[in-house]
Amino acid sequence: MNEERTFSEAIEQIMLHNGYYAPLKLVYKEFEKYRQFSGLTPLKTIQERVQRDKRFTRIGLGVYALTKHLDKLPQVITPKTTSEKSNQRHTAVQGMIIEIGNMEGFETYTPDRSKVFANKELGNIATIKDFPPFTYDRIIRSVKFVDVAWFNERGFPEKVFEVEDSTDFRGSLVKFAELQDFNTSFNLVASAERKTKYDREVSKTAFASILKRCHFVNYSDIEEYYNASLNYHKVSKSVIF
Repeated sequence: MNEERTFSEAIEQIMLHNGYYAPLKLVYKEFEKYRQFSGLTPLKTIQERVQRDKRFTRIGLGVYALTKHLDKLPQVITPKTTSEKSNQRHTAVQGMIIEIGNMEGFETYTPDRSKVFANKELGNIATIKDFPPFTYDRIIRSVKFVDVAWFNERGFPEKVFEVEDSTDFRGSLVKFAELQDFNTSFNLVASAERKTKYDREVSKTAFASILKRCHFVNYSDIEEYYNASLNYHKVSKSVIF
């Protein structure tokens, strides 16, 4: 650790090692690898640096990049088919959920690390690279492929999300059921027209133990919340946030 580095220089090092960009949550987490915290409010100092120092540019909700390396960020390929458009929206919603989770103070995880949302790989905006081993291996093996998970400060899953484009929700609900002994909120994200299908599946006897903790969330609600937050508009929190 180099004690002579400035706050901005330490932040720059974090971004260099994370693909030229990083969410604030990760900067806070990694900062002391490069410089000791100092002052009464070091986290506020970090936030002030990324917002005011021209060497940093905001590229998402609480995500900043090195201005001189913006051309090195991963590029989103314009979708040509209906399937590609669906996959891109799926990834975009995952990315929004990750960034919202970071801003809400959670550690965030996704198994889809190489997918690109708004010129950012999901793996580089999530704050956890490996699914935390918080319980038995047999349960971890079943649930570590959820689209996004938010973990609390004790390392337990606070909220998990599955983004459903066309499947029957059953596979996601089976994953959720594996976590029924934990105080976890289960969220299925899909288009509004799929709500009837969701209601039919979640009401089956097999999922009675998790029914009250399952929530259906519209794509549009995630997108509206994210965009309002990104533009600093005052927004009210929904049940999942």
